[in-house]
Amino acid sequence: IMTFVVNGNTWRLEFARPGNKNLRRSDGTFTFGTTDGRLKTVFIMSGMSDYMTDKVLVHELAHTHAIEYNYVIPLEVEEIVCDFLSLYGRSVVYMADDIMGRILGRIA
Repeated sequence: IMTFVVNGNTWRLEFARPGNKNLRRSDGTFTFGTTDGRLKTVFIMSGMSDYMTDKVLVHELAHTHAIEYNYVIPLEVEEIVCDFLSLYGRSVVYMADDIMGRILGRIA
């Protein structure tokens, strides 16, 4: 079990075996990861590839940020945002860092 902090609140990250009850969505289906705002815990399925673990982690971290910053939108829209961040978030941030570094003259 690992911990991390979002907006001053401590969250837990737990890995769970496939089929674990903590990986069950509210509609009863199983998924690769879930975020439980009441428990302040992210559950991620163990045994996935590094790529999938990273993608699911970023997706679930986006949910934790939505919860902690009271970003309330329909769940279907939140899922789209979280999926987008899990696929392209790093690229956007790294590109912004690169461009801002050049703007500020920190990178030749």
